[in-house]
Amino acid sequence: MNKKLPELLEQYEDIVILWSLRVLYNLKGYMRMDTEYGLYGHDRALSVVGLEHLIDKHDDENPISKKKFRKILKAQSDLYEKKTIAYEGMLFRNLTELGKLVELSETEKKLLAFGTLIHAIKDLTEVCGVLGDLTARGVVNSLSIILDIDPASIRQALSKEGLLNRTGLMRLDCNYPDELDDQLELLDEITDVLLDDEELDIMQSLRRFFKVARNASLAPDDFSHVQKDYGLVHDYLKAASDKRLKGVNILIYGPPGTGKTEMVRTLAKDLGCPLYEVNNTGEGVVDEYDKARVDSYQLCQQVLKRTPDTLILFDEIEDVFLRDGSMERFGIRTSSDTKKGWFNQLLEENTLPAIWVSNVIYHIDEAIIRRFDYVMELKTPPRQTRIKIFREYAKSMDVSEKWLQKIATNEYLAPGLISRAVKVVSELNLKTQSDVESNLEQVISNTLGAMGYDKDLTKGVQSPITYRLDALNPDYDLVTLQEALKQHPKGRICLYGQPGTGKSEFARHIAETLDVPLIIKRASDLLDPYVGMTERHLREMFEQANEEESILLLDEADSFLQDRTRARESWQVTQVNELLTQMEQFDGLFFCSTNLMEQLDQASLRRFDLKIKFDFIKPDQLWGLFRQVLEDYKADAPDEKTWMKQVMSLENLTPGDFATVARQSRFSGKPLDADSLLEGLKRELKFKAYGAYKNMGFINNN
Repeated sequence: MNKKLPELLEQYEDIVILWSLRVLYNLKGYMRMDTEYGLYGHDRALSVVGLEHLIDKHDDENPISKKKFRKILKAQSDLYEKKTIAYEGMLFRNLTELGKLVELSETEKKLLAFGTLIHAIKDLTEVCGVLGDLTARGVVNSLSIILDIDPASIRQALSKEGLLNRTGLMRLDCNYPDELDDQLELLDEITDVLLDDEELDIMQSLRRFFKVARNASLAPDDFSHVQKDYGLVHDYLKAASDKRLKGVNILIYGPPGTGKTEMVRTLAKDLGCPLYEVNNTGEGVVDEYDKARVDSYQLCQQVLKRTPDTLILFDEIEDVFLRDGSMERFGIRTSSDTKKGWFNQLLEENTLPAIWVSNVIYHIDEAIIRRFDYVMELKTPPRQTRIKIFREYAKSMDVSEKWLQKIATNEYLAPGLISRAVKVVSELNLKTQSDVESNLEQVISNTLGAMGYDKDLTKGVQSPITYRLDALNPDYDLVTLQEALKQHPKGRICLYGQPGTGKSEFARHIAETLDVPLIIKRASDLLDPYVGMTERHLREMFEQANEEESILLLDEADSFLQDRTRARESWQVTQVNELLTQMEQFDGLFFCSTNLMEQLDQASLRRFDLKIKFDFIKPDQLWGLFRQVLEDYKADAPDEKTWMKQVMSLENLTPGDFATVARQSRFSGKPLDADSLLEGLKRELKFKAYGAYKNMGFINNN
């Protein structure tokens, strides 16, 4: 035996032999051993109980009879039954400590000891294997004999209502007959904890399942954008703690990096409550189906239940609650109603308040969502809060206020993204402000791109030319409109016309003039292949503008306001209806821009207070803008006699054409001057003519 066991487990030799003899003799395991051919194949099992010499004595020519084999086993069994066996060693020390924390009974501790050793010692596994496949009843009866415990006590300890099952420490997995070791399912890594000989405090050993949460790095003020939600959750958790309420569960969801976990830590600090987190990754407790994390959560609840005012955070629960209710991943095969009942029990019986955090909840069954006491969505903070959070995280870094204001215009700049970018750049030992800012932008931009968002952090807000109202050709007085909006910044305004005529830039100009944030949404930001999701994104767009008190610009509005009489699919109608509904309810300033006015739903046009056409700029405006661009790029002023007539002879140009040529000059390696600007404008006109020719050909071919 000693040669077979690892050195660490030699201290359990007598216990293993006693249990093995009860399997072979009392449970008549020997009846399943083939004595006719000399016990070959059972050498490991025989060596466990000290009978390996029988293999050499009895071969297929000299077989041992069942009766004689039974007699030998009885003698060995009687010897060990009379022997005083001490239940000592690190296993039983750790079980005693765990038992105090979890309030385990003697039966439950013995079951855990057996479950630990049958999984840790292959010799014991093989001995028990001679019993063959066992049903639930067979498991209970076998354990009763092996451990010398009343069957009723075993049955109670392994029941679904029992402490072992509720904590996930040990479950009876009897969905179908199987060998004894496979029927006893232990919490992942609990074997390592119980056999740990380092004499650590048991709470230290349990850190692989749950741990004390990190300190909060944000303050309650950083969640002012969800002040009402924050206050309600805060007050409810305080009441739950004061009154020792059971079954308190909060669900917080929202996109990655929006500060959900940080909000929970801030709440705990604000309340003065210890916070424990169920481990997620990197701790060896996560399996494919997250079953181990649910077990860890239940163990955490049981271990800490007598710790006053404690909160538990269960983060990243995406794989825990499934709409299909598939409990098979928890080793339970039951009907749909029972599956939901299991979840309901999980949410109703917790002693300590739990905050569950998820990036998405669309896959969680509505019946389960209703079981949470409070459900809140945490979106990316509004612009001013983003600035404040970035300022706090980057307080030790050299970044300008102007840069912060610019970078915070990106609506996807979540706290988690800011935190990680600052963490990376702070390690680079950069010397200049521009290096710090550009590297922060690089880190953030790359992450946004990987997440599927626009890598342009400011969405092209910096135009390469000066924006001038007198360089536009609208059919409405924009100066008068601008002054009116200063007094009453509300309304629904449709801007239409050719590409590049200044529609979107006008919305940006108004936002800058009024010193109000601008939210820009394009079709690519809102369109979603899943039914109902585009409508949801449209609602969220207006909600965001309301929350941030921003001006809203919907670019490419024709994607959502197409003529409903031509709709082929029902979703095309519902998208238009949703946008119109949200427009009517919006109490701020809403712009939409389109290049395809003729395709817009006629009924929807009546919902706009103003419809302003932006046309190609006029000859005198061309000359003024030509001079302005050259002045912006510090080029020599153009001679009026030489250049004015040539410039004013150009037709169908827009401010966007000037901006395009200005950007192109960066690639030429030469400074922009009158010659290159004029040639660039002519080149743009050629492309327009070519595009018009192609479109005409397309139409003629149909």
